[in-house]
Amino acid sequence: MLTNTNKVEIKLYFGELEPVVRWCERNCSGEWAYEQLEPAGNLAGEYEFYFEQEKDLVAFTVWKV
Repeated sequence: MLTNTNKVEIKLYFGELEPVVRWCERNCSGEWAYEQLEPAGNLAGEYEFYFEQEKDLVAFTVWKV
């Protein structure tokens, strides 16, 4: 369970979630998780990513958002 989490909401199109998850696995030093708010289909889906460490949030934001 994540405590003191930082979150960012992003939109991803179908097929884009897996590369983002792989990036988090390789680059985050703390715990992280995501929640699907709206599934991707013909339009982009909405996802919230949660990061325990602020430096992971910053790196993710610079990389993806």
